[in-house]
Amino acid sequence: MFKFAIGIPTLNRYDLLKPTLEKYLVDFPDIQLFIVDNGKQKIKNDFPYAHNLIVIEAPENVGVAGSWNILCFTIFSLGYDNALICNDDIYLGYGIDVVYAAIDNMKNGLVQSQFSFSVFILSWKLWSEIGMFDEIFYPAYYEDSDYLYRMKLHGIRQDLDYTLNPIIMAISSTREKAPELVDQAMQSNRLRYIQKWGGSPLLEKYTTPYNSDYKIY
Repeated sequence: MFKFAIGIPTLNRYDLLKPTLEKYLVDFPDIQLFIVDNGKQKIKNDFPYAHNLIVIEAPENVGVAGSWNILCFTIFSLGYDNALICNDDIYLGYGIDVVYAAIDNMKNGLVQSQFSFSVFILSWKLWSEIGMFDEIFYPAYYEDSDYLYRMKLHGIRQDLDYTLNPIIMAISSTREKAPELVDQAMQSNRLRYIQKWGGSPLLEKYTTPYNSDYKIY
């Protein structure tokens, strides 16, 4: 079997993450769980005896792309073959067998749920080829579209697996606590994406970032 670990970034929805973690510790009792806490929420205080839970407290909000990079770097540097990355506002509702089946059926190194990057599995092999997520897309939005387009430029398409769909999901729950942050991020990162690739997702014109031969992601 392929080895994997779970990574979850979080900012301000520990109210949703805490009950989810309680379930994950039952559903994945022997799988390592890594949390990047961007909001200084003192998560470990509620799980002092969870042997497979590691919380990485960011000194400030590093954003979604930055959190994914920390999680992937940590997971892969420890020798895991795959990283299962999830939003903090979902509950998967399944166990290790579903994840292993998705990994076994994964063709190109990245498999998503129906809900895009709310749940996805990324392999070390693809991470090594495509590189890190671009942290210019801060704090959130368009970092996933950027990664998929870079994969496309390498002739690689993501796989979809509906068995990875979570049974509980709150769409953009961060908006409830920080609507202005969300709206501003979407607008700013859309412009950043157009500047980088010459058009919005699916309308890209450039084959190198910023229409330059110098790749900076």
